[in-house]
Amino acid sequence: IQRLANTVPLSAFHCTTKDTDLMGYSIPKGTMIIQNLNSVLREEGQWKFPLEFNPENFLNEQGEFAKPEAFIEDGCFCASGPRMCLGEGLARMQLFLITVTLLRKFSFIWPDEAGKPDFTPVFGVTLTPKPYTMKVKLRKPGFIQLA
Repeated sequence: IQRLANTVPLSAFHCTTKDTDLMGYSIPKGTMIIQNLNSVLREEGQWKFPLEFNPENFLNEQGEFAKPEAFIEDGCFCASGPRMCLGEGLARMQLFLITVTLLRKFSFIWPDEAGKPDFTPVFGVTLTPKPYTMKVKLRKPGFIQLA
């Protein structure tokens, strides 16, 4: 989901600190670098199913989890490059806790009258989904049913 729902596709701007050669290109010191995360997270040669949500993108031939090299953790703009994002552990833990809490407490139901969801993003500083309606139902205590 994080791979396709990239909310900040152009990431944060970076600047080179010294003259750099990258794949045959000369980049002078002080050049502003703008990363296009969408191009990486949807690149056709890197993903089995580049334009769709499919967990098989993260499975090897034996059906085991395998993190592709092109995957940028949590869509975090500061995780691209040689350094690790300082907030990555906290962000991963928060995302897990919030998701698990919501799934344990509520059932999320796509209403039949809503038709098929429209995943076309609304462009701005960030990419956001179009407004939609979803039914949210409180679960019975101790009962979890995944549809």
